[in-house]
Amino acid sequence: MLRELMGVLGVAALLAALAGPAVAQEKELVWKTDGKRYWRTEEFVKPAVMPATYLKEVAAGEQKEGAIQGFKYLGKRTEVAYFREVPFAEPMKGHECTWRMVYQKKAMLKEHFCLRNGAEKPCPGMNAAGECLAKE
Repeated sequence: MLRELMGVLGVAALLAALAGPAVAQEKELVWKTDGKRYWRTEEFVKPAVMPATYLKEVAAGEQKEGAIQGFKYLGKRTEVAYFREVPFAEPMKGHECTWRMVYQKKAMLKEHFCLRNGAEKPCPGMNAAGECLAKE
C-alpha cells in the first residue's frame, strides 16, 4: 500500500515539474502559406531578440583581420566589399527614434519622428545602424 502511494506521489511530482515550463510559453496565432492558400495556426512563439551587432562596410584601404568578404550592389552590378561586425550605439536616455507610415493625399510616406521625454519631434531619419541622425 505504501509503495503504491509513493508511486502515485512520484508521478504527480513529475507532472507538476514538467507542467510549469509548458504553461509559461505563450501561444499566438501565426499565418502559414503553401504558396496558394493561407491559414492560421496556434503555435508557441519565442519573443524576438534584437541583434547586438551589425555589419558595417570597411573602406578598401582599412581591411584588417576579422573583416568579412561580401558583395554590395552598385546599380545593376555587384562589387566585392569587406564588412566588420560593429556593436549598435546605445540610445540616449529619454530619446527614442522611430518611424510610421502616413497617408498624404493619395501617397503613402514614411515619417520619422523622435520621442524626447514623452514629446514627439520631427526627425531627419536613421542610418543603417539604427542611430538617430538628429543632432542634439
